[in-house]
Amino acid sequence: MGFLRPPFVDGHAVRLCELPVLSGVMDRTEISARTFSTFADRYRDKFMDLTMYDESYREFCDLLPAGRPRVLDAACGPGNVSRYLMSRRPDLDLLGIDLAPRMVEVAREAVPSARFLVHDCRHLAELHMRFDGIICAFGLPYLSGAEAVAFIRTAGQTLGTGGVLYLSTMPGSSESSVVQVYETEYEIYANYHAENLVVGALQECGFSRLWQRQLASPSTASKSTTDLIIIGKK
Repeated sequence: MGFLRPPFVDGHAVRLCELPVLSGVMDRTEISARTFSTFADRYRDKFMDLTMYDESYREFCDLLPAGRPRVLDAACGPGNVSRYLMSRRPDLDLLGIDLAPRMVEVAREAVPSARFLVHDCRHLAELHMRFDGIICAFGLPYLSGAEAVAFIRTAGQTLGTGGVLYLSTMPGSSESSVVQVYETEYEIYANYHAENLVVGALQECGFSRLWQRQLASPSTASKSTTDLIIIGKK
Protein backbone atom coordinates (compact mmCIF):
# COMPACT_ATOMS: atom_id res chain seq x y z
CA MET A 1 0.00 0.00 0.00
CA GLY A 2 1.17 3.54 0.68
CA PHE A 3 0.59 6.03 3.44
CA LEU A 4 -1.90 8.84 2.77
CA ARG A 5 -1.69 8.18 -0.94
CA PRO A 6 -5.07 6.99 -2.17
CA PRO A 7 -5.66 8.24 -5.76
CA PHE A 8 -9.29 8.89 -5.01
CA VAL A 9 -10.02 12.50 -5.77
CA ASP A 10 -11.21 12.70 -9.37
CA GLY A 11 -14.75 14.01 -9.03
CA HIS A 12 -16.49 10.76 -9.98
CA ALA A 13 -19.15 9.14 -7.83
CA VAL A 14 -18.57 5.46 -7.11
CA ARG A 15 -20.48 2.71 -5.34
CA LEU A 16 -19.15 1.70 -1.93
CA CYS A 17 -17.97 -1.92 -2.09
CA GLU A 18 -19.38 -4.27 0.52
CA LEU A 19 -17.11 -5.25 3.39
CA PRO A 20 -18.17 -7.64 6.16
CA VAL A 21 -18.73 -5.92 9.48
CA LEU A 22 -16.68 -7.90 11.98
CA SER A 23 -17.96 -6.54 15.27
CA GLY A 24 -21.35 -4.86 14.83
CA VAL A 25 -19.88 -1.36 14.63
CA MET A 26 -17.04 -0.87 12.16
CA ASP A 27 -13.82 0.41 13.67
CA ARG A 28 -11.47 2.84 11.93
CA THR A 29 -9.37 0.16 10.27
CA GLU A 30 -12.49 -1.44 8.81
CA ILE A 31 -13.74 1.94 7.57
CA SER A 32 -10.40 2.58 5.87
CA ALA A 33 -10.47 -0.91 4.34
CA ARG A 34 -13.94 -0.24 2.94
CA THR A 35 -12.63 2.88 1.23
CA PHE A 36 -9.61 1.04 -0.15
CA SER A 37 -11.88 -1.68 -1.49
CA THR A 38 -13.98 0.91 -3.29
CA PHE A 39 -10.97 2.53 -4.97
CA ALA A 40 -8.74 -0.54 -5.40
CA ASP A 41 -8.59 -0.32 -9.19
CA ARG A 42 -7.49 3.31 -9.14
CA TYR A 43 -4.96 2.51 -6.44
CA ARG A 44 -3.54 -0.29 -8.60
CA ASP A 45 -3.31 1.96 -11.65
CA LYS A 46 -1.45 4.65 -9.74
CA PHE A 47 0.99 2.59 -7.68
CA MET A 48 1.42 -0.89 -9.19
CA ASP A 49 4.57 0.02 -11.13
CA LEU A 50 6.21 2.15 -8.43
CA THR A 51 9.85 1.04 -8.10
CA MET A 52 11.31 3.31 -5.40
CA TYR A 53 10.95 0.65 -2.68
CA ASP A 54 12.43 -2.19 -4.73
CA GLU A 55 15.82 -2.00 -2.99
CA SER A 56 14.18 -2.68 0.36
CA TYR A 57 12.08 -5.53 -1.07
CA ARG A 58 15.26 -7.02 -2.53
CA GLU A 59 16.95 -6.88 0.88
CA PHE A 60 13.99 -8.70 2.39
CA CYS A 61 14.08 -11.39 -0.31
CA ASP A 62 17.81 -11.92 0.06
CA LEU A 63 17.45 -12.51 3.82
CA LEU A 64 14.96 -15.34 3.34
CA PRO A 65 16.24 -18.93 3.47
CA ALA A 66 16.74 -21.08 0.41
CA GLY A 67 14.26 -23.76 -0.57
CA ARG A 68 10.59 -22.80 -0.52
CA PRO A 69 10.22 -20.25 2.28
CA ARG A 70 6.73 -19.36 3.40
CA VAL A 71 6.09 -15.62 3.28
CA LEU A 72 3.13 -13.51 4.37
CA ASP A 73 2.35 -10.21 2.63
CA ALA A 74 0.21 -8.54 5.32
CA ALA A 75 -2.07 -5.72 4.11
CA CYS A 76 -1.07 -6.70 0.58
CA GLY A 77 -3.12 -4.06 -1.22
CA PRO A 78 -3.32 -4.59 -5.00
CA GLY A 79 -0.42 -7.06 -4.97
CA ASN A 80 2.37 -4.73 -6.04
CA VAL A 81 4.74 -5.97 -3.32
CA SER A 82 3.80 -9.62 -3.87
CA ARG A 83 4.44 -9.22 -7.58
CA TYR A 84 7.96 -7.98 -6.92
CA LEU A 85 8.69 -10.70 -4.35
CA MET A 86 7.58 -13.46 -6.72
CA SER A 87 9.62 -12.01 -9.57
CA ARG A 88 12.70 -11.94 -7.36
CA ARG A 89 12.05 -15.25 -5.59
CA PRO A 90 9.71 -17.46 -7.67
CA ASP A 91 10.37 -20.25 -5.15
CA LEU A 92 8.33 -18.48 -2.46
CA ASP A 93 5.23 -20.01 -0.94
CA LEU A 94 3.50 -16.64 -0.67
CA LEU A 95 0.21 -15.75 0.99
CA GLY A 96 -1.20 -12.23 0.81
CA ILE A 97 -3.94 -10.93 3.09
CA ASP A 98 -5.93 -7.71 3.07
CA LEU A 99 -9.13 -6.55 4.73
CA ALA A 100 -10.36 -4.90 1.50
CA PRO A 101 -12.08 -7.53 -0.68
CA ARG A 102 -11.51 -5.77 -4.00
CA MET A 103 -7.82 -5.31 -3.17
CA VAL A 104 -7.60 -9.08 -2.78
CA GLU A 105 -9.29 -9.62 -6.14
CA VAL A 106 -6.88 -7.21 -7.83
CA ALA A 107 -3.89 -8.90 -6.17
CA ARG A 108 -5.04 -12.31 -7.43
CA GLU A 109 -5.19 -10.92 -10.95
CA ALA A 110 -1.72 -9.38 -10.63
CA VAL A 111 0.03 -12.39 -9.04
CA PRO A 112 -1.69 -15.65 -10.00
CA SER A 113 1.23 -17.71 -8.64
CA ALA A 114 0.52 -16.57 -5.05
CA ARG A 115 -2.50 -17.07 -2.77
CA PHE A 116 -4.61 -14.24 -1.38
CA LEU A 117 -7.26 -14.10 1.33
CA VAL A 118 -9.56 -11.46 2.79
CA HIS A 119 -8.21 -11.36 6.33
CA ASP A 120 -7.49 -8.76 9.01
CA CYS A 121 -3.76 -8.37 9.66
CA ARG A 122 -4.63 -7.67 13.31
CA HIS A 123 -5.56 -11.34 13.63
CA LEU A 124 -2.50 -13.16 12.28
CA ALA A 125 -2.82 -15.90 14.89
CA GLU A 126 -6.14 -16.94 13.37
CA LEU A 127 -4.31 -18.02 10.21
CA HIS A 128 -2.75 -20.87 12.27
CA MET A 129 0.37 -20.73 10.11
CA ARG A 130 4.09 -20.27 10.63
CA PHE A 131 6.17 -18.12 8.30
CA ASP A 132 9.80 -17.62 7.36
CA GLY A 133 9.15 -13.99 6.45
CA ILE A 134 6.44 -11.39 6.95
CA ILE A 135 6.28 -8.15 5.00
CA CYS A 136 3.90 -5.37 5.97
CA ALA A 137 4.46 -2.52 3.52
CA PHE A 138 2.53 0.52 4.75
CA GLY A 139 -0.04 -1.47 6.65
CA LEU A 140 0.92 -0.03 10.05
CA PRO A 141 -0.40 3.48 9.28
CA TYR A 142 -3.93 2.07 9.24
CA LEU A 143 -3.50 0.60 12.73
CA SER A 144 -3.51 2.47 16.01
CA GLY A 145 -0.29 2.58 18.02
CA ALA A 146 -1.47 -0.23 20.28
CA GLU A 147 -2.56 -2.30 17.29
CA ALA A 148 0.78 -1.74 15.56
CA VAL A 149 2.68 -2.99 18.61
CA ALA A 150 0.33 -5.97 18.89
CA PHE A 151 0.90 -6.77 15.21
CA ILE A 152 4.67 -6.79 15.70
CA ARG A 153 4.34 -9.04 18.75
CA THR A 154 2.12 -11.51 16.92
CA ALA A 155 4.44 -11.45 13.91
CA GLY A 156 7.29 -12.33 16.25
CA GLN A 157 5.33 -15.29 17.58
CA THR A 158 4.39 -16.42 14.07
CA LEU A 159 7.95 -16.27 12.74
CA GLY A 160 10.40 -18.98 13.66
CA THR A 161 14.04 -18.48 14.62
CA GLY A 162 15.74 -16.66 11.75
CA GLY A 163 12.42 -15.27 10.54
CA VAL A 164 12.50 -11.92 8.73
CA LEU A 165 10.08 -9.05 9.34
CA TYR A 166 9.75 -6.04 7.01
CA LEU A 167 7.87 -2.95 8.21
CA SER A 168 7.27 0.41 6.56
CA THR A 169 5.32 3.30 8.00
CA MET A 170 5.29 7.08 8.40
CA PRO A 171 7.22 8.23 11.47
CA GLY A 172 5.75 10.98 13.58
CA SER A 173 3.67 11.85 16.60
CA SER A 174 0.41 10.00 17.11
CA GLU A 175 -1.19 13.40 17.79
CA SER A 176 -0.58 14.21 14.11
CA SER A 177 -2.67 11.27 12.91
CA VAL A 178 -5.44 12.31 10.56
CA VAL A 179 -8.65 11.34 8.85
CA GLN A 180 -8.93 12.08 5.13
CA VAL A 181 -12.27 12.31 3.38
CA TYR A 182 -12.62 11.56 -0.33
CA GLU A 183 -15.56 12.48 -2.52
CA THR A 184 -17.40 13.69 0.63
CA GLU A 185 -18.25 10.22 1.95
CA TYR A 186 -15.22 7.91 1.95
CA GLU A 187 -12.84 8.05 4.90
CA ILE A 188 -9.28 6.93 5.50
CA TYR A 189 -7.99 6.94 9.08
CA ALA A 190 -4.20 7.18 8.98
CA ASN A 191 -1.83 7.03 11.95
CA TYR A 192 1.71 8.27 12.40
CA HIS A 193 3.90 6.04 14.60
CA ALA A 194 6.96 7.23 16.51
CA GLU A 195 10.14 5.53 15.34
CA ASN A 196 11.02 4.53 18.92
CA LEU A 197 7.62 2.83 19.26
CA VAL A 198 8.32 0.59 16.25
CA VAL A 199 11.96 -0.04 17.14
CA GLY A 200 11.10 -0.72 20.78
CA ALA A 201 8.45 -3.27 19.83
CA LEU A 202 10.92 -5.02 17.54
CA GLN A 203 13.57 -5.18 20.24
CA GLU A 204 11.06 -6.44 22.80
CA CYS A 205 10.22 -9.33 20.46
CA GLY A 206 13.85 -10.29 19.94
CA PHE A 207 14.37 -8.81 16.49
CA SER A 208 17.73 -7.40 15.48
CA ARG A 209 17.62 -4.53 12.99
CA LEU A 210 19.46 -5.49 9.81
CA TRP A 211 18.36 -2.71 7.48
CA GLN A 212 16.81 0.70 8.13
CA ARG A 213 16.17 3.67 5.84
CA GLN A 214 14.11 6.84 5.60
CA LEU A 215 12.87 7.89 2.17
CA ALA A 216 10.90 10.83 0.84
CA SER A 217 7.42 9.86 -0.33
CA PRO A 218 6.90 9.17 -4.05
CA SER A 219 5.99 12.00 -6.42
CA THR A 220 2.56 10.40 -6.91
CA ALA A 221 1.70 10.87 -3.22
CA SER A 222 -1.26 13.09 -2.40
CA LYS A 223 0.77 14.45 0.54
CA SER A 224 4.54 14.79 0.93
CA THR A 225 5.78 12.60 3.79
CA THR A 226 8.83 10.70 5.00
CA ASP A 227 8.77 6.91 4.99
CA LEU A 228 10.47 4.68 7.56
CA ILE A 229 11.49 1.17 6.49
CA ILE A 230 12.94 -1.39 8.92
CA ILE A 231 13.89 -5.01 8.30
CA GLY A 232 14.51 -7.17 11.35
CA LYS A 233 15.45 -10.77 11.95
CA LYS A 234 14.65 -13.07 14.88
